[in-house]
Amino acid sequence: MSKKSSFRAALEQLERSPEKRQSRSSSPEISALLVPRDIKQPTRVAIALKKLGLTLRKAHSVLNQLAEGKAAAVRIQMSDSFKAGSVELGKLGVDALKIEKADPDPRAIRDKLGISQAEFAIRFCLELDTIQNWEQGRSQPDPAAKVLLRVIDKCPDVVESVLTNTSGR
Repeated sequence: MSKKSSFRAALEQLERSPEKRQSRSSSPEISALLVPRDIKQPTRVAIALKKLGLTLRKAHSVLNQLAEGKAAAVRIQMSDSFKAGSVELGKLGVDALKIEKADPDPRAIRDKLGISQAEFAIRFCLELDTIQNWEQGRSQPDPAAKVLLRVIDKCPDVVESVLTNTSGR
C-alpha cells in the first residue's frame, strides 16, 4: 500500500469516529502561522486542520511543510473553535499563532518617537506628503505600508539599521 493511500485510509478511519465532524462554515477566515514542534501523530494534525476549515489537499500540503520543520501560513475558519483548534494543535506538536492585521496610527507612531513629519519621512524613506495625507485622513496606508508602520512602531531601531546597513546601536 502506498503512503498516500495509507494516509487517506487512516484519515477516513479517524473521520468515522463518533466525534461530530465540523463542516466548512460561512464564518470569516483569519490568517494563522503554524509552527512545528514535535509532531508525533501527523494524521491527527491533518484532522485538526480539516476541523479548522482546510481541505484535505491543503492539510496534506501544510503537514508536509510542518514535517520539514518549516512554518506554514494558512487561512482558517474564524469561529469559537479557533481557540479550541489551536489548543488541540498545540497538544499535537503544532503552535497556531493568529496573524493580526496591521492597523497602525501614523501620527501616534510619530508622536511616540517624538519627531516631526519631515524627520519621520527622511528617517524611514517615506514621502512627506504621504505622511501628511495619512495623518490628515486624506488617504490610508496600503497593506504593505501598514506592515512597515507596525514594524516602525514596535522596532524602529531595526528599521533604521536595515535602511542604514548597520547592525544596530
